[in-house]
Amino acid sequence: MKRTAALAVAVLALGGLAACGDDEASGPEVEGAWARTSPMAVDVGAMYMEITSPEADRLTAVTVAPEVAARTEIHETVAADGAMTEDTMADEGMTEGTMADEGMTEGTMAEGDMEGGMDGAMVMQQIPFLELPADETVSLEPGGYHVMLLQLAEPLEVGDTFDATLVFESADPVVVSVEVRDEAP
Repeated sequence: MKRTAALAVAVLALGGLAACGDDEASGPEVEGAWARTSPMAVDVGAMYMEITSPEADRLTAVTVAPEVAARTEIHETVAADGAMTEDTMADEGMTEGTMADEGMTEGTMAEGDMEGGMDGAMVMQQIPFLELPADETVSLEPGGYHVMLLQLAEPLEVGDTFDATLVFESADPVVVSVEVRDEAP
């Protein structure tokens, strides 16, 4: 009896050590995932969040179900180089709705800015990946890095939620629930 109890204690102790032995950091943490509502006539949207990775990594893709959007792209908002026309805006998936989502106003995207590329003009551009330095929080937010939701199946409405899968160069994919809101949380 004592021998069986001692063996059981030893097995439990070894099991506890094995469970605690892997203090390695887990994969990237994602917080505050949200998407802004989209006007009825717009078929693009934008998604935002904060990502903190314990190891240096890269966000290489984000996917959503086809019931949400046909495709996604990782984008950044930058100062425009040269002329920006209505055609280049359309190529970037920009509309008055997405310009507002990205914090762009008529003041920052005035007609002269679009035609002549004057100071203050902003443009969204696709990037192949987003660098995630170790132990630093990278914010995807209006006017900066973001995920474009292209060819929305339906407009995004307040209170809707959907899942997005974040794909990393090294870490395992992370699935997050995205809440549709009018404003950032």
